[in-house]
Amino acid sequence: MQTLRRLPVFAAIAAAALFSGCAVISEDQCRAGNWYEQGVAGGQRGVAQSTVYEIAQACQAHGLRVDSDAWLRGHEEGVEEYCTPENGFREGRRGRDYAGVCTGPNADQFMTEYRRGLQLYRVEQQYQQLAYRYDRLQDELFAVRAALHSAESEEEARVLNLRRRSLVRELRILDLELHRFGAPRVNFWH
Repeated sequence: MQTLRRLPVFAAIAAAALFSGCAVISEDQCRAGNWYEQGVAGGQRGVAQSTVYEIAQACQAHGLRVDSDAWLRGHEEGVEEYCTPENGFREGRRGRDYAGVCTGPNADQFMTEYRRGLQLYRVEQQYQQLAYRYDRLQDELFAVRAALHSAESEEEARVLNLRRRSLVRELRILDLELHRFGAPRVNFWH
């Protein structure tokens, strides 16, 4: 049975998870302060400015105060590093969400590259879904063909043959779709 060669998967492991979900910031991070540095780090990851309000609420729950001005100054510096065309492409290529933090002259270049990277990411995801479906159908076709050899009645063989033909048709369609992505064509036997 032929298996498809898959394109490399560049799945992003959530480095930005620090500011997502329920725990925006830990109590230890609130106690540490370093608000300017935390702002720089947030900006470098492309988190929205509004995140400082979530951080302030989380720290307030621990009875601690955030220096929002220092965080915002740091965030501004970090965003300058984030908003490069190269990073835009990288973020899009990883399928990451964009929080709209880029402004000024680099914003257009960032967005152009972000969209280009995101388009490649989406094409790759589509290919991966097709390849996964193709592999599952090939496995099912193999099982149906094996069951045909041990069919105990004509009715069972008829049903298995119908399923086999249906699988071959669907595999041919998927083969055409995958070929659009550059995958080699497959010859199906009946």
